[in-house]
Amino acid sequence: MTKVLLLSKNHTVEPRLQSILNRVNAEFYCSSSLFYQAKEHITIIQYFSLIIICDTISNVELAQSVKAIKNSGIPIFRSGNKKQISDTEFAWLDTFIDYWVEADDSDSEIIDKIARASFNNVESTQPSSVENFSSQNYSNFLNQLSKKEKQLLFYLYEANGKTISREILCQKMWQSETTHSGLSNLSAIAKRLKFKMLDAGIDTDGLGSSWGQGYFLQAPFLLFLRNNDFDKYFVSNSGSVGGE
Repeated sequence: MTKVLLLSKNHTVEPRLQSILNRVNAEFYCSSSLFYQAKEHITIIQYFSLIIICDTISNVELAQSVKAIKNSGIPIFRSGNKKQISDTEFAWLDTFIDYWVEADDSDSEIIDKIARASFNNVESTQPSSVENFSSQNYSNFLNQLSKKEKQLLFYLYEANGKTISREILCQKMWQSETTHSGLSNLSAIAKRLKFKMLDAGIDTDGLGSSWGQGYFLQAPFLLFLRNNDFDKYFVSNSGSVGGE
């Protein structure tokens, strides 16, 4: 699966890009902090197949961080007008940009660029496998999860690989009827859980999602949790599951 990092100050103004990424079934994560902290989080950035730097980030700001981002070795996309930048003091930025996403690009042209970058970079974007995940890292991973993140992981573990709808998950986690706010919170919790999995060296593909339906645990990650006494962890930490 193609994994895309959107670097933007405001994810709500990137509807076209998000629509295209949904169409090609790409997994994407939108962040502004990773742009400003690229040096500190190179390992996290390297997890992704490609980076799209949106035009909410100015050329002035990009000039300060582009070298650090380039050091990740991940293909860099830039939203903007390549021709306009060539006549400015920021013309040198183009040497760091692998692909431009311009306003007059058709959806199919953008999809082709994403596919080309993903295929060319597939070998360098593979995260650590759960088989190489140490017991110490596993313990640290569990201990850094919030109460709601633990709840989500536990309910998906209980489902034994079956998809649980977003509505049912909301009812379990908040002990109330499903609301738009609850669904939004669930999506945010799932994204944070994936981010912490990634930070710990776990392939986030282990937490699967069916578009518009719900979430499930992939068999390798489910087996890994089972083999590492995930049940016993929650028996000894019974406060991790249940209402807040």
